[in-house]
Amino acid sequence: MPIGLGLACSHAPNVFISPDKWDVRYKAAIDDVPQPLAAQRETPELRRAYGQRIEAGFGVLKARLEAYKPDALIMVSDDHSEVYDKDACMPQIGVFTGEWAEGNYRLKLPHGEGAQEVVRLTTHQELAATIAKGLVDMDFDIAVSHQFKPAGSPGGLGHGFTRPAPKVMPKLDIPVVMIMLNCYYEPMPTARRCLALGRALTELLAERKERIAIFGTGGLSHDPRGPRAGWIDEPLDRAVLGALADGKPDKLASLYQINSDTYHGGTGEIRAWLVPAGAMGNTKAEIIDYMPIHHVVTGVAFASWTP
Repeated sequence: MPIGLGLACSHAPNVFISPDKWDVRYKAAIDDVPQPLAAQRETPELRRAYGQRIEAGFGVLKARLEAYKPDALIMVSDDHSEVYDKDACMPQIGVFTGEWAEGNYRLKLPHGEGAQEVVRLTTHQELAATIAKGLVDMDFDIAVSHQFKPAGSPGGLGHGFTRPAPKVMPKLDIPVVMIMLNCYYEPMPTARRCLALGRALTELLAERKERIAIFGTGGLSHDPRGPRAGWIDEPLDRAVLGALADGKPDKLASLYQINSDTYHGGTGEIRAWLVPAGAMGNTKAEIIDYMPIHHVVTGVAFASWTP
């Protein structure tokens, strides 16, 4: 059967900790970058309200996934030079076909290592292998990793996988297929290519008997530790979400064709939203929530697609 559920969310580190602790990581991320006046208006009370909305957003995604009861979950996110080494090799699209992959849920503290909490994701190996071969047959030049041997980071699998996964499936009991996109390191795949990847997945899996969901994580606009750290391009975020809500993801096909300071840094992770958008075609996304939170250093959003 075709992919029957699409999910997407932001995965910035502060999304996963108490708002009362946001300030430490916020200051570390912005360094000496002058901040917008809107950041000063984010009082502790407002931050706590944002925190409640974040938990509610994850709650909706979790409920949608539980109701759909998938046999497999395709996860799409970027590799921040964790599994791959950005200097030795950073593939545009990577598919993991090994038995399992793991990484840390806890955040690193700015002045030392945080407590470890290992998250292990089990792979739907047959489906992953089918996707890998099918994409090559459809002229996608992909990297395939058959064993979990992270080359970039001793922490293992990137947080775009290990932190959102427990929020939507606390028991980690759904087999996954991990697809890793290059969203940070030039040259990167075009928005058009990411949409095409989503469409290819739908075509490849149309005759499968399993119930399959797809989950993209990353973005929206942000530039952690970059020259625009703490700044959020709200008009860009709303334009992206508006196109998805209208069921017209192809409006975003030219998203990265011009060079802009806004598109640098973490804003490149919007690519991870384009893959499920392409997979769900003209289905209108439900934008569950959107919050331009400067103390999270990100435009934070949650969305789902149900045909």
